[in-house]
Amino acid sequence: MKSKPLYLKPRGATEPVAWEEIAVDAPEVGPPTSLDDAQFVALDVETTGNAPFLVLEIGAERFRLDRTLSFFDTLVDCRAPINPYARRRHHIDRSMLIGAPEFKDARRGFLRFAQGAVLVEHSHDAFDTWLVGRGLESPLEHPIIDTTALARLVLDLPKGQTPGLARLVDELGLDVTPAHAALDDARATAMVFRALIERAREKLGWRSVGDVVAALPRPVIDRTPPSRRGSSAGPARGARGPTVPPRSGAPAATPRATSPAPNARRGRSSRRRRSGSSGSPGGSRA
Repeated sequence: MKSKPLYLKPRGATEPVAWEEIAVDAPEVGPPTSLDDAQFVALDVETTGNAPFLVLEIGAERFRLDRTLSFFDTLVDCRAPINPYARRRHHIDRSMLIGAPEFKDARRGFLRFAQGAVLVEHSHDAFDTWLVGRGLESPLEHPIIDTTALARLVLDLPKGQTPGLARLVDELGLDVTPAHAALDDARATAMVFRALIERAREKLGWRSVGDVVAALPRPVIDRTPPSRRGSSAGPARGARGPTVPPRSGAPAATPRATSPAPNARRGRSSRRRRSGSSGSPGGSRA
């Protein structure tokens, strides 16, 4: 049975637009897949900034190491209050969400967009992919790579340091400016990933997806609410830890849903939450 049409609302769009799914010739990726053959999806989200941190925006770029393939970009109507601190950073207000899809529909589109790809996030506590997978009966099956851990390894950064996206863009000399919007930040993450992988291949001899994933173990994060930690009930699935300054997103982004990649890869991109450094996982989110 054919699924119902999906309408997205990219940041900057006045009305929802029909999502046109682009067929991507991508076999299922796995550890043996060579880095040159693999397809990747860089993901970034913006949230309400209040626990339980509901998604307000999903942005993603699908790419290979040698070129961009397509984009996914939509606001999400979570129908929940937006933390003022988060709003000042990502500039998303309630009026912008009118006509945007609900989270379950936006996620449905994103998971189809990301099918057969390695997920790439700039999130030291695996937060973006956790948010997208929250509420699913089974976890995301994609291999997942965190560019903060990748940068620590490739650039020989101190182990306890979490490099922000803006810092990595600067250190790698990339022509992009972190901008606090999901699609822009996803595009910056993709550029950082490409640059780091290029260095890693020379320095570490990586050739396959499995080489990268094996070198960057995923963090195990306790998302149990503080009031329940230490209780016999154990960690509550889908819960989040203490609230710190929220994570957020930003101004003007490209008003497009999924579309073929432009000829040029330039664009503004930004990092609201990760422009600084922090030492421990489970920190601020907005």
